[in-house]
Amino acid sequence: MEIALESQNPWWSSGEFETGVDRLFRFPQIKRYLAIQEVLLIVGARRTGKSTLVYQIIRSLLDQGVGREAILYINLDEPLFLSMADDPILLSSIVEGHLARHGSKIQRLYLCIDEIQNYSYWAPAIKTLYDTKSTITCILTGSVSTLLKQQMSTRLSGRHFSMTVYPLTFAECLGFQKTEHPTIMQKREAFGQYLKYGGFPRVVLEPDESMKMEILKNYYETIYLKDIIFPNRIRKNSEIIDLLYYLISHTGTLFSYNKIAETLQISTDTVREYIEYAENAFLLSTLMKYDYSLKKQLTNPKKIYAIDPGLINAVSFAFSENRGRLIENVIFMTLKRAYESIYYHKDQYECDFLVSVERQITHAVQVTQSLKEPKTREREIRGLSEAMETYGLPEGTIITEFESDEIEADGRRIHVIPCYAWLTRNGALL
Repeated sequence: MEIALESQNPWWSSGEFETGVDRLFRFPQIKRYLAIQEVLLIVGARRTGKSTLVYQIIRSLLDQGVGREAILYINLDEPLFLSMADDPILLSSIVEGHLARHGSKIQRLYLCIDEIQNYSYWAPAIKTLYDTKSTITCILTGSVSTLLKQQMSTRLSGRHFSMTVYPLTFAECLGFQKTEHPTIMQKREAFGQYLKYGGFPRVVLEPDESMKMEILKNYYETIYLKDIIFPNRIRKNSEIIDLLYYLISHTGTLFSYNKIAETLQISTDTVREYIEYAENAFLLSTLMKYDYSLKKQLTNPKKIYAIDPGLINAVSFAFSENRGRLIENVIFMTLKRAYESIYYHKDQYECDFLVSVERQITHAVQVTQSLKEPKTREREIRGLSEAMETYGLPEGTIITEFESDEIEADGRRIHVIPCYAWLTRNGALL
């Protein structure tokens, strides 16, 4: 075990370790969380950069003068630790052993644990450490939200903060590619790549385009095996695989549990359960129709979106034929990062997204690849105008792939903005 820990903690000896492209500055709250005792839980889909972010936290601590032995990192995806996942004293024995060897040099121990959900007794172990070791700060990462958050709310209520790491935004991708002050043409070209391959950090940095797709397919298989099928003990793998393929192939479209069940010849309860598993693994997100009645919100048809456009292309449909839906998926995920409450509007007409802040609709957003075709232009303006009128909004936004314009409709102003411009407008989403 000591050999495994030494290999996972290279700063104990050589001090050399890879921290990747800096993303820590995009999470300013982390510095505040490290100054207090509460547990920090970093969640998100696999391969979104959680581990790299932890390495960057460790590098920051070392740069601030924290002693090397005061940082203990444990990756529970390590085969040795996976084989000990049902040992109730695994975590406590590692921590106690480390403190016995180095405790005289440590004022505060920073305990960093990757993929914490792999350890069966993680919640009581972390609670015990929190309650008995006030000089330990715990930084945890995990990939299955329900397993983590349910335990956090029961075992560690009031003792933790959580944050979610998503694949890179388009603006972050430009930074990863070190494109300083990009021209409009460079932004357009980069957005085309983003739309096709998405924002998983490893994929963004991979120069071989054919390899990008292979990596994405591997990510998809890893997520549905490790974070959906295995933890939920699903026996009929073909059902969940067919359902995931169906949903990813229909991003941005309305669905009902009953219709999917009928199409795939499985029960409605199974569909509902499997979609919940996919959401807990951060693979998919559902979007509800806005209604003042919560009961109606829950019973109305929903929309489904995937965590990353690259995964959509790797798993399902032809890229060139579905740019509009991919753009809509990108906009949804960008809004989801920034706002807690997102809905769609549908009455006589439909508007893709409503943003709610403190239970009040503040923005309406429509997404389409182009407004050049007259019928499309009429439909998109009509849907957005109805949403603006319904919620008393003086302005609305239509996001396109390349077009820009200013439109007056029924006394309200509509801003038509290219997607690449909207995604990089000085950090202001709306």
